[in-house]
Amino acid sequence: MVLLKIAAVFGMGMAVGVMYRIPRQLLFAASLVGVAAWLVFYFAVSNKMNIIFGSFLASLTVGFIAELLARRLRKPATVFTTPGFIPLVPGREAYTTMLHMVRGEYIEGVALGMQTLLIAGAIAFGIFLSATIYRLVINYRLEGGVSHAGKN
Repeated sequence: MVLLKIAAVFGMGMAVGVMYRIPRQLLFAASLVGVAAWLVFYFAVSNKMNIIFGSFLASLTVGFIAELLARRLRKPATVFTTPGFIPLVPGREAYTTMLHMVRGEYIEGVALGMQTLLIAGAIAFGIFLSATIYRLVINYRLEGGVSHAGKN
């Protein structure tokens, strides 16, 4: 069953890549970023971690792998980030939130809506944090490990 889900995530990454016109030679790598992210999420949640924290860890994975591939292949990181985070988007939760609201189940709707917003925020923050840390490390290495702050 897990292999079927991995294949589905890979196919989703390919479809998103085609939809966003990612160059053909990069589609495979971009789809693998999505698979890696989903695997991190799957192992985090199946090991009793919070779904929000699992989404954060998976988005960190997306960000770091996307930055590494971007540097290695000399392409923008967004080429790899976009297909990478799509499998993490809480679409089912957003749909269920709206369903609760339409049915008048406001308490359940608000609770699930908050969780959905926290998941989306965790995904965004994870990608932001990984890109920031990666660039700080690269700049530190390029400068020879010396801070140039305060020099005129």
